[in-house]
Amino acid sequence: MLNKLLFILFIMNTLLHADWSEYKSLYVAKDGRVIDRVNSDITHSESVGYALYLSLMHNDVESFEKIYKWYKDNLTINDFGLISWKWGKDSNQSWHVLDLNNATDGDLWIAYDCLLMFEKTNKIHYKQEAFNIMKSIKKYLIIEEKERLYLLPGKHGFVKDSYFEINLSYYLFFIFDKFKQYDDDDTWSRLKEHGIQLLQEARFTSLGLHPDWIKIDKKTLKVELTKNSSFGYDALRIPYNLLKSDIQDKDKLLESYKRYIQSMKAADAVFGVIDLKNGTISMYNYSVAHLSIYNMLDKYFNNTESFSSKIKKLKGENKDDYYAYSIYLFTTFN
Repeated sequence: MLNKLLFILFIMNTLLHADWSEYKSLYVAKDGRVIDRVNSDITHSESVGYALYLSLMHNDVESFEKIYKWYKDNLTINDFGLISWKWGKDSNQSWHVLDLNNATDGDLWIAYDCLLMFEKTNKIHYKQEAFNIMKSIKKYLIIEEKERLYLLPGKHGFVKDSYFEINLSYYLFFIFDKFKQYDDDDTWSRLKEHGIQLLQEARFTSLGLHPDWIKIDKKTLKVELTKNSSFGYDALRIPYNLLKSDIQDKDKLLESYKRYIQSMKAADAVFGVIDLKNGTISMYNYSVAHLSIYNMLDKYFNNTESFSSKIKKLKGENKDDYYAYSIYLFTTFN
């Protein structure tokens, strides 16, 4: 019996590393650049954060160091101490940073990865890199309105005269917890607490799902939909973030997703992007990222994985999509 179990574990480990090898061959260049082939072969800070994390999860220190070096050499830390989010080719066929603004999820992931790498190797420069990013996140990306903290999606462009915009999938609670371990500041615990409150408030339609983007009225703090009113490729990460967290009442926060999975299973269908203004459900606009999150939720609530066969087929069709493949790999570690 023990030999059989060891054999199964060996096969599972082999398959996981085969996926990681394929991921690297598809998206990670020899110099460590992570390539988004769906979007004109750009590199953005989120993709760096994802690839660094996946390197660690596969115990691939060599790949981590290569990706990290490319990031340090090319994704210029701008004059406000955050990571320039977009690098690619301009109209003159020159490759360089295309947008100096940051994307907060990329900053969070890269700082988190650096702390994990410090814990693994005890190399102090990774810890210092994380601390520098954390300091700038607190200074430029966390705002306070009526004694509540909010996390901006980037330093520039999201605060308007009467409202500000929020991307709920950037509330990475497990990362806030890791930062709190190193930074004795109640900012991270308050941000986590207020983020949970925001998720409770930002539910739309009878489905009770979260949109990719919301806006907050400055006077009333009322949560409203933006022009992007979909539960789509951004909000898809919200249940993952919750499942990876230690939030005590996360089952309550995930209740609408539990019903959502049950509805799909009852209909023997897969739902994709949903318009939360009118409740329209797409039956075709989904990727292996959707299926992987649905499978993760199904396993958590029902101890089954009803979407596995579809994942195998769609994973092959989504090979240009680093984002979808990243989410798929994320879910194999939970």
